[in-house]
Amino acid sequence: MASFALGQRSYGEVYEQIYRQHPELRYVGFYRLFNEPAILVRDQRLVREVLVGSSFLNCADNAVNVDAQRDVLATCNPFIASGDRWRILRADLVPLFTPSRLRQTLPHVAAACQQLQEFVGRRLTGERFEAKALATRYTLQVIASAVFGLDAHCLCYDEDQEKGSQWLQRLLPLFQPSAWSLLETIALLHSSRLANILQHRWDWLCALVRARSGANNFLHWLGDKQGEQGDLAGHATTLLLEGYETSAMLLAFALYELSRNESAQRRVQTELEEVAQRHGGLLVGHAALAELRYAEAALLETLRLHPAMQALQKRCTKSFTLPPQRSDTDTAVGSHGSIQVALGTVLVLPVQAIHMDPNLYSDPLKFQPERFMDTSPMGCRFLGFGAGPRMCPGMRLGLAQTKAALVTLLRDYSFSLADQAQDPVQVSPLTFLTASKHGIWLQLQKR
Repeated sequence: MASFALGQRSYGEVYEQIYRQHPELRYVGFYRLFNEPAILVRDQRLVREVLVGSSFLNCADNAVNVDAQRDVLATCNPFIASGDRWRILRADLVPLFTPSRLRQTLPHVAAACQQLQEFVGRRLTGERFEAKALATRYTLQVIASAVFGLDAHCLCYDEDQEKGSQWLQRLLPLFQPSAWSLLETIALLHSSRLANILQHRWDWLCALVRARSGANNFLHWLGDKQGEQGDLAGHATTLLLEGYETSAMLLAFALYELSRNESAQRRVQTELEEVAQRHGGLLVGHAALAELRYAEAALLETLRLHPAMQALQKRCTKSFTLPPQRSDTDTAVGSHGSIQVALGTVLVLPVQAIHMDPNLYSDPLKFQPERFMDTSPMGCRFLGFGAGPRMCPGMRLGLAQTKAALVTLLRDYSFSLADQAQDPVQVSPLTFLTASKHGIWLQLQKR
């Protein structure tokens, strides 16, 4: 773990090394930073037990450190909340992401796609550009409209129009790699003392909650049953941070993978042309988006190769028994070799390592969207959105807004790498969420 603390390797790479070094074991004991004992779970059956099965209640809390007194709004995030509170908070948000609510949200997505199309046509044609920055502008535009009913001015025709956008000023650099981001990642994953020192100020976001506008947006739907303004601001923080960054990351990496895999890019373009023809030229509609199966498979395959979170980390809240480490040993509970997981122990589910396991995916480094064209269940082989009761509640919206932007761009343009030297892209070791170390630089050409 020292290489992670020094900013030399990402935490996902560290866990992947441990995973690969012990192919004969179901799980591996190791020490995290600050000499904290932990267990890395390798066996698919045990991964499922922890996330979905009988062991879930024994380790339902995510092992993250946020000071509830200093970062009140952040602790309203169901991913961060612990005990019974995460269930209450998640129950507030789940109704926002039903299929009917998604249909009501699509006009916000369609409007942002129109602005994205105009922005690219006026400001990017013929230039190399950084894909993550473009993707972030788009997702901020969607979330500002869908959550707050506001215009974020992130996709303006010229730079003068966007100078006053606090969305760009405050949020565009928020998840970018830096020495500070490494410190925040260490605090979040490993050090409650450090987390007690660090604090984000969200006063400006509370002002946005007060300034929200219109009826067809998430805060209006939530406001009908939220009694306290603080509760509404907490949910707004969750919807904002969860809604824009992970989708922007997914869109940027999808453009990167399609840029280096021309046949897959052409197949997405062929599919979107066929779907557009069946729907009178409309792509950003509920029925049309549902028919873009290969485009969605390309996004899921991108998320397999570049998961937003490189590992899920759970904290044991009730001691329970794990079977013996080796599969050739009797696995009955109570048999010789079983271990008792102590209260407070962190269980690491190494998402990146699982996604790159050749025993689970043939030729795992290869971009093959066809893997996700099969409708058979993936189980816990794919953890791009987590799994079980704490699975990402906004998965439908995340996929819909990203797919809409992807086909909007590919309808008019073909993409290629601006610099072959960046292939393969290097992942930053400094961030909690997956990010490119040097950006994702692409070129586009009008079709």
